[in-house]
Amino acid sequence: MKKLTLLFPILFFSGLHAQITPSTIALEELYKAAHSNYPLVKDATLIDKIEAVGLAVISKNALPKISIEGRGQVQSENIELNFGTTAIQAPLETWNTALNIDYNLYDGGTTKAQKKIETASASVNRNSLEVQLRTLKDQVNTLLFAILLSRKQQLIFENSKEDLESNIATMQVAYDNGTALESEVAKLKVRQLELVSDIVSIDRDMATYFLLLEQLTGKTFPRDVQFEVPGLFTPDTRTVDRPENQLFDSQKSFYAAQEASIAASTLPKISLFAQGGIGNPNPLNFSDLNTTTYALGGVKLNWSFIDFGKGKKERQRLQLQQEQIEVDRELFLFDIESKSKEYQERIKATQQQISNNSGIVDLQRNILAQTRVQLDNGVINATDYVTQLNATLNSEQELEFNKTQLQQLQIEYLTLLGQL
Repeated sequence: MKKLTLLFPILFFSGLHAQITPSTIALEELYKAAHSNYPLVKDATLIDKIEAVGLAVISKNALPKISIEGRGQVQSENIELNFGTTAIQAPLETWNTALNIDYNLYDGGTTKAQKKIETASASVNRNSLEVQLRTLKDQVNTLLFAILLSRKQQLIFENSKEDLESNIATMQVAYDNGTALESEVAKLKVRQLELVSDIVSIDRDMATYFLLLEQLTGKTFPRDVQFEVPGLFTPDTRTVDRPENQLFDSQKSFYAAQEASIAASTLPKISLFAQGGIGNPNPLNFSDLNTTTYALGGVKLNWSFIDFGKGKKERQRLQLQQEQIEVDRELFLFDIESKSKEYQERIKATQQQISNNSGIVDLQRNILAQTRVQLDNGVINATDYVTQLNATLNSEQELEFNKTQLQQLQIEYLTLLGQL
């Protein structure tokens, strides 16, 4: 008997609010439910808010900058001017308080470049989140097909148990008439109890799979829910629509935005400035030794046109990082191609197994039918019949396992390529 071994993380979500689902649900709906229920999806809203706040902060750079500064000092000596019999000496104690206003007329595109960096950074975070959330599809696939396989196994066991019950009744009549041994009846009953135990075990496992699927999707499923799985078809192996591709693109855009910001930092900056204040003595007129208000304003140019090649090296580093991302993309696509070829071979092998197993099941069922007649006629004993029943049961399970496995391989293949 084959048993499906599942390897997936067990997810327990606090504050889970389950919702009853209809009796039929599509695989795509399970994906959406798992996506919206997973706690990490809350990061998407936070990323949007962080981007909005970041852009608002950068926009403030275009507004005038207003500051207040004050200064007071005492010095041991100061300027003294002699004009014949008259002497003017600047005070040893001075103070000054001023209001400064600076306004950027042209910043060389720095603000625009910073906004592009902020937007590109948010895009990287969003795509990185989608890459993490994509793994939920793999978990849904695993749980869904575990349930489907368990149902098929359970159905096979139920049918075999009913068949045994019919044979036990026939054998019991033969025993009552003295034409069969009591041990023959007991052997059939033992096998019947074993099947009941197998059915209970499968039902317990299936309950666990449902529980995990409900925790993953935040929904409650009736145990007879029907899952709609896309039909088998040949995928387009030339198209890989995975969120990793968008992540690579956004990472390159992020480095390109940084490169543009470095270029903007080398351009001239033009700004207006104004200052008004009060001081003693007048800071603009050294001959005015009284407490006086004053004001000044003008245009300021700032241009760092020589950086000794620093900007060039920084841009070169960013360009190399973009090339590195392309290498990462090639590696990712190479791995996808290798895995897709592996899936193609496994699908072909499973299709061949199904063809062979179908023939085996037909033969085993014919043999079982003949064995049942022989048992009823006393030609063989219960042990022979149970042996053939087990052989038929195993062949049926093998066939159903391979059919479910083929369907699972097809779905996983489409998920791998991002076409589902």
